[in-house]
Amino acid sequence: MALLVFLLCSGLFHFTLTSHQLRIFYFKTTRSVWSEALEECYENNESPVTLYDEEDEKFTYKFQESNRGPPPLWLGLSKSRNLTWSNGNNVNFTESLVNLTKGEQICEAIDNDTWTGYNCSEKKHFMCSKDDTYTLIEKEEDWCHALKYCRTHHSDLVSIHNETENGLVLEKGNNRSFWIGLMHDEWEWQDKGCSSFRKWRPPTHFRLDSDEEKECTTYTNGEMDAQECDQLKNPFCSKGDMRIRVINKNFTWEEAFNYCETEHSGLLSIEDKEDQYAVEQWLKFSEFSDGVGPFWIALRQSRVFGFWIWRDSVVSYKNWKNGSVPVPPSSHICGVISDKTDNYTWTDENCLLRHPFLCEEEIVYMDKRYGFDG
Repeated sequence: MALLVFLLCSGLFHFTLTSHQLRIFYFKTTRSVWSEALEECYENNESPVTLYDEEDEKFTYKFQESNRGPPPLWLGLSKSRNLTWSNGNNVNFTESLVNLTKGEQICEAIDNDTWTGYNCSEKKHFMCSKDDTYTLIEKEEDWCHALKYCRTHHSDLVSIHNETENGLVLEKGNNRSFWIGLMHDEWEWQDKGCSSFRKWRPPTHFRLDSDEEKECTTYTNGEMDAQECDQLKNPFCSKGDMRIRVINKNFTWEEAFNYCETEHSGLLSIEDKEDQYAVEQWLKFSEFSDGVGPFWIALRQSRVFGFWIWRDSVVSYKNWKNGSVPVPPSSHICGVISDKTDNYTWTDENCLLRHPFLCEEEIVYMDKRYGFDG
């Protein structure tokens, strides 16, 4: 944070336009089979929706309800994934004892020198690798966030290909319990998103009505359900590589900035009209926003030059209240976005006041060729 302030004051800050888009959601009105639903999403540079956690699911429920409850929606989850290490290597060595039941997702950990399967949403230490070097990270994350951390700071979660590597990993693990780079899952999200979220309709969601396996997934009334892929349902699509995270903690701007940098991908930036729409959509339907603002975002004003910036780019798109850009000497140097009572406009704010805030979180993909991972 001190470095950011120094760069702003010195005039040495180098501005760049980042590849960044906040996630937006779309209902399609035409009912179609699953393969056609995918095509309808892809035609508009969108993808069928991946649900990453309860926050996504609650948003989808309210979003669906607001559109007068359309029939079940196609999600992007289908039964097709092959077992590989997170770096894409084939599994040619394993000491795993995991035996999946239908619909189950299990991630592999080393627990007291033994390969052990756990629910992927559990939080554990994890081991990263880079150039044949193994590093045990003593920070607790679920499997997908552990993968994200390893790809950001190292190369990937550790993969094990033979007895020698297994011995080295066990030695480095020092009898701890930690994730390795193996996920067991018969189901795969079409956009290759890494998600440990499942909310299947109980209790007989995999009972077959015919000899055909149910290999596609719908969402309705707060639950996921396995379906035959030739059913007619409404496509549910999204686009964007950044999730919006509402943090209901009352922090100063700098505290919010540091929290988002540490826990997610940064305090939220709004770089164009579509980003603004994405934030409005999320705040309107998210169960976690409570509809109450204002919320800190990554808006900050240069004390020296007076222009407004995001974390690493000059503000070009603007949505200031009353269309008036705050200017020195009367302006405060931090920015918030309002709730719906003020039409989600931006205003300047004293940086020491305490507000909830919005983080953005880069989506992590199972396949490094997707999104910005790797």
